[in-house]
Amino acid sequence: MPTGPDPLVVCEAAARAGGRVLGEWVGRFRATSKGPRDLVTEADHAAQREVRRILLDAFPDHGFVGEEGDASGPPLPAGQPGHSGSGLRWIVDPLDGTTNYVHGFPAYCVSIALADGDDLLVAAIHDPVRDECFTARRGGGSRLNGTLLKTPAVTDPAEAVAAVSFPAHVGPDSPAIADFIAVLTHVHSVRRTGSTALNLAYLAAGRLHAFWVRRICCWDAAAGILIAREAGGVVGSFTGGPEVIPLDDPAFIAASSPELLAALRIILG
Repeated sequence: MPTGPDPLVVCEAAARAGGRVLGEWVGRFRATSKGPRDLVTEADHAAQREVRRILLDAFPDHGFVGEEGDASGPPLPAGQPGHSGSGLRWIVDPLDGTTNYVHGFPAYCVSIALADGDDLLVAAIHDPVRDECFTARRGGGSRLNGTLLKTPAVTDPAEAVAAVSFPAHVGPDSPAIADFIAVLTHVHSVRRTGSTALNLAYLAAGRLHAFWVRRICCWDAAAGILIAREAGGVVGSFTGGPEVIPLDDPAFIAASSPELLAALRIILG
């Protein structure tokens, strides 16, 4: 039998530790800009250092891909080969929802997934404000603070509360606006939380029923994809076909049922 630490136990411990670091930095960080409408703080970097330390102390042979990059420089943008790394590696967003964090809006989290290629193995998303930790193991279900999650099977778009992530640059003629209007007229309501990871975790918990995004970074989505799926949700491409989401360039619809996913594909087609 294989020996060594349980990756999910270490994943959750690292996510909770990252959340504690974020709490310690509240009220004393400075925000700087990585680009237009794209903020970063000392808290992002401090949380990533702590998460990386815990993960690689336990698994020194694993790779590591973090939003804040490493000594070799910033990470590649989504859509480029190698954006999500390769092989067995940890994919980490130390602070998903930085703009929310900077402005005191309580919707941010630490997001961690272990992937092998495009296969997601374990995941944790920790919301330090609510002290909620969503976890999942492939084939082992999803949990919230240890309680098993089951996504309610909403099938009718008119009954669905949906969420969306917009790109950083949205003009009046942006396809993202057209998508938003198309979905808004078919569903119960649409939310924009500012955190892709929390959107997917909330889908797993039944607080949301659908989510879509056409361009996102691997560290925003990897953990949430596994957590949503293991709770009974479905995650697929916009066009159908193979349901393995390429982590180098994730674009997907997540829904609480196959019927809802199919309906959203038509709406967003």
